Amino acid sequence: MARERKITFVHRLEYAAVRVVQSLICALPAGAARELGAGLGSLAYAIGIRKKIVLGHLDRIFGDDRSEAELERIARDSYRNFGRMTFEFGRFSRLDDRAIESTITLTGEEHLKAALDGGRGAILVAGHFGNWELAATMAAMGYPITFLVGEQHNILVDRLMNGLRARFGVETVPVTGSLMGVLRALRKNRIVAMLSDQDAGRDGIFVDFLGLPASTPYGPGRFAARTGAPVLPGIALRHGKGNHELIVCAPVDGPSDGASDDEAAQAYTQGYTSVFERFIREHPEQYFWMHRRWKTRPPAETG
Repeated sequence: MARERKITFVHRLEYAAVRVVQSLICALPAGAARELGAGLGSLAYAIGIRKKIVLGHLDRIFGDDRSEAELERIARDSYRNFGRMTFEFGRFSRLDDRAIESTITLTGEEHLKAALDGGRGAILVAGHFGNWELAATMAAMGYPITFLVGEQHNILVDRLMNGLRARFGVETVPVTGSLMGVLRALRKNRIVAMLSDQDAGRDGIFVDFLGLPASTPYGPGRFAARTGAPVLPGIALRHGKGNHELIVCAPVDGPSDGASDDEAAQAYTQGYTSVFERFIREHPEQYFWMHRRWKTRPPAETG
C-alpha cells in the first residue's frame, strides 16, 4: 500500500520557487541557459559545496596518474557538467523534435531492437554521467520507455519532474514498491530504464568499481535473473557543450548455467558497472562525483 504523501505550505513555496526558476531558464536561448547552469556549477565548486568529497574521490581513483591541478580541473568541470545538465533538464518543455534531432544522437539501436525482438523487454541501466535525463528522449524516438524513478520529498516538484519526462512519452514507476510495476512493463515488452551507480547501503551487492568495492543496487540484476530480460548498459555522453550521444551498449553477459538468483545478480551488476567504469575513466569530468559512492564498506573491512 502506497504511503500517504502530504503537501505542506513549505512544499508550495519550494514549488513556486522552482517554477519561477524554470520559467526564467525557458525564457533564455538554449546555449545561454546551459552556460548559466555551468556558471552556477563553477560557483558551487568555488564555494566548496561537497568539494572535499569530490577531490577525495578523484585523488583515490586518479591520484597516482594525475597532478593536483588536473584533479582540480576535473572536479570543476564535473560541477559545470552538473550545472549544464540541471538547466537542460529544466528546459525539457522547450525540447522539441527538431532540437532532439539536431543535438542528440542514438548509438547502439541494434541492441534495443534485438532486445525488443526477443519479446521480454529490456533493462537499460544508466549511471549519473553526462546528461542522464536525456534518456527520456528515446521515447520520442519511438522506443517504449519506462523510467524507474526515486520520489522527491516535495510531491509537487516530483510531479513536475515526472511531467517533464512524460511529455516525451515516458512512463514512470516509483522506486518504492517498484516490483510489480517493473515486471508489468517488461511483460509488455517495454524498456525499463533505471540509474544504478550509487551507494546502496547494507542491502546492496558489492562489486568492483574503479578499483574499490562499492555497494550497488541489486534490482537490475534480480529483475534480469527473474525475467530473462537482457541488461543493456547505457551512457549519455556529452560532446562539446550542447551535443549528446546516447550510447546503448551490448547486453551484459549472463551468469553460468545453474547459477542462483544471487549469483546471477552479482554477475549482471559487475558487468554493467565495468562498462560504466570504462566511460568514467575516459571522461571523468562528466561523472557525478558529489555522491559518497563508497560510503558503505564491505563487512570484511568493518569487522
